[in-house]
Amino acid sequence: MSITMEKEKLLYISPIVVVTILIKYISTVKKNANPLFIIVLLMLIVLNYLAIYSFEKYFAIITLITCAYLVLYSVILKKYIYKFHLKRIISLSVIIGCLLVGYIIYSVIDLILSYIPEFTTLYVLLCAACLFIYAAISATIYLNNNYNNTVIILASCIATIFNIAISPINEFYFYNRTFTVLILTSHFLSIYLFMKFISETNPEDKKDIDANYF
Repeated sequence: MSITMEKEKLLYISPIVVVTILIKYISTVKKNANPLFIIVLLMLIVLNYLAIYSFEKYFAIITLITCAYLVLYSVILKKYIYKFHLKRIISLSVIIGCLLVGYIIYSVIDLILSYIPEFTTLYVLLCAACLFIYAAISATIYLNNNYNNTVIILASCIATIFNIAISPINEFYFYNRTFTVLILTSHFLSIYLFMKFISETNPEDKKDIDANYF
């Protein structure tokens, strides 16, 4: 729909997608639904509406909502961090990955600083910090590999980083319909994969992998 429809018409499509994910989540976990994730989905409905309606006008509010849902994402994932395996966390590939994520965030901030209102600079830096923390937690879960489907949360995190990084570039620096399609696709994919991970992964069902390290 983002390919064929005008951007304004997506105002009515975006909430339907998020509500569909919410219904899927509740139908899967039933009474075990995490209220924090439900709050996140409600926040995302508001976020998507404001972003599509006028990204530039509501940029400050969009940034703060983004910070809030990234913090809630991190809180939800906290219980999945069971044990640290330093051999996997402290490695050349992990260091390179952290530097790459940090560089991407820095490059985006440096690119859009001259296009955003001055009073929102602090909000942008706060959002970048929240994104880095969420990425670090997701990467830790993936690297520790205590669960069978940790690749799902890693994919969700990558889609989230792509969405948040490209959105301000598309709106402030260089608008392109193709970017809009990619942004929306990665955005909804990140939500769905996050939902899939927390709905299918019980934090108490850890793999017995100690034998691989001791």
